[in-house]
Amino acid sequence: MPELYCEVCGKPIVGKGHRILMDGAEMLVCDECFLKLTKSGRAVPVTSRPREVRPRPKKTANEVALEVVDNYPELIRAARESKGWTQAALAQKLKISEAMVKKIEGGKYKPTVDLAKKMEAILNIKLLQPVESEEEEEEPPEDYLTFGDVAVVRRDKNS
Repeated sequence: MPELYCEVCGKPIVGKGHRILMDGAEMLVCDECFLKLTKSGRAVPVTSRPREVRPRPKKTANEVALEVVDNYPELIRAARESKGWTQAALAQKLKISEAMVKKIEGGKYKPTVDLAKKMEAILNIKLLQPVESEEEEEEPPEDYLTFGDVAVVRRDKNS
C-alpha cells in the first residue's frame, strides 16, 4: 500500500487518516491536523456514507420562476447571528468559501437560486420570491402586420 501524506501539513499519515471538508474541498489529513481543524471550526469530518446520485428534476412549463429578494444581505446576516454562527461555520454548512459568504452578506454577490434554497433550508428564512413580470403578453390588435405580411420575395429565374 502506498504511503499517504497529509494534504495540509505534508507529513506521512500513520494509520488510516481522516477525511475532512474544508472550504468546500474534501481532504485526507493526519491526526494532528484533524484535531486542530475540527476544534477551530475550520473543517468538519466527512462521513463515509456513499453519495446518492439523483437526476436533476426537469422544469415544467407551469413551474414558477424565482428570484432572490432585494434585502438578502440583512436577512442572511441576521439569521446567521441569531443562530450564533460565524461566517466560517455558515460557509462549511453551505459548502462554499468563507469569502463567498462575506461577499453575499456584504451585498457584493447575489446568491444563485440553488444557493438561496440551501440558505433557506439551513437558516430557516425566506429568500426567494416569484418573478414579477413587468409586461404581460398582450394579443396583437386585429390590424397588426408582420414583416412577412408585407414583404415580397423575388425569386431568381435560374433556381
